[in-house]
Amino acid sequence: MIRLVGVTKSYTVGDQVVPVLKGIHLEVQRGEFVAVMGPSGSGKSTLMHILGLLDRPSSGDYELNGASVLHLASNDLARLRNQNIGFVFQNFHLIPRMSAVRNVELPMVYAGVPRAKRRARAMELLEMVGMANRAHHLPNELSGGQRQRVAIARALANDPSILLADEPTGALDQQTGAEILRILRDLHAAGRTVMVITHDPHVARAGKRVLHMVDGEIVREEVPDEPR
Repeated sequence: MIRLVGVTKSYTVGDQVVPVLKGIHLEVQRGEFVAVMGPSGSGKSTLMHILGLLDRPSSGDYELNGASVLHLASNDLARLRNQNIGFVFQNFHLIPRMSAVRNVELPMVYAGVPRAKRRARAMELLEMVGMANRAHHLPNELSGGQRQRVAIARALANDPSILLADEPTGALDQQTGAEILRILRDLHAAGRTVMVITHDPHVARAGKRVLHMVDGEIVREEVPDEPR
């Protein structure tokens, strides 16, 4: 499903070139739950941006579902991203002036889904994450855990094959974070491909495979014990 070959990413700062990713080789099969773990500055968020088609690598190749995406135009990348990838971020990224249900509807607006159908789908997803009774509340009327549940529902709006979560529990207390991890595990158990970016070993162990990043490289891989 996902294949990176020799992917690098560098940024120019003044007259210096700063390497962030240094030749990443990675394969993720359909239906896997993979955690990418590393300290701040290790390149894991940059990797997620490339996997999510939010940024392009400086060199190397990226194949999604067997086809290289590097030479696609920006509009084509946006369409592919909208159809295939759902995002969950640490700080939720909900639109403050929109209710929970309208936030969940938003990706479907961009996809051209008719109003009645997208409202029904949004309510179904909010029900799935336990937020149907808060559908018409604004984000500032919700707790952090509730906002993250809405963000997960929004990420699933267009039924993406891949869910990318960047520090999904980073802004939450331990108990609420555990509830969010349970939802991600349930989505994986239902057949969804899930990738979690984290610096937290406890969160990483939710994955079936953990990739450890240091200084822009994947330095090792482990398979955690099943949680008790």
